[in-house]
Amino acid sequence: MNSTIETEPQKTIVKIMVSEESNDKVFDFFEDAKNLEIGGAISNVVKEMDEWYSFNHKVAGNARLKISSKNRELGILDHLFEGGGLSWTVYVRIINNGYGSTTSWTFLKPNGLADKQFEEQLKGFDVEIENWNKHLSSIRH
Repeated sequence: MNSTIETEPQKTIVKIMVSEESNDKVFDFFEDAKNLEIGGAISNVVKEMDEWYSFNHKVAGNARLKISSKNRELGILDHLFEGGGLSWTVYVRIINNGYGSTTSWTFLKPNGLADKQFEEQLKGFDVEIENWNKHLSSIRH
């Protein structure tokens, strides 16, 4: 049971990637955390024994990530992110969009961050999305 009672909804930021690639291809790409390095904010991804991936993050420093909820059929690829003294749950959805796909990342502001800090933390995510999308379109089969 959660001992913290939230009195109001947390600030939320949603980021979107529209891709010409299928949702299966995008799901496969993001399921492998090593591919996150292509975004440019993460380096040295190493899979640990306990299903966590550790890495260096430009903003958060030493960090780690674990896929917490995965369902290919529904396009769910949620993950836990820990870094910079904070813990985030990131809700990821990959859906069909015509002959391509749309991926969304929903970020709820973690406790311990002011709204402005939260926004600052996610500023570079748009560049990561652009880099991932360019890479995905360059590996067409």
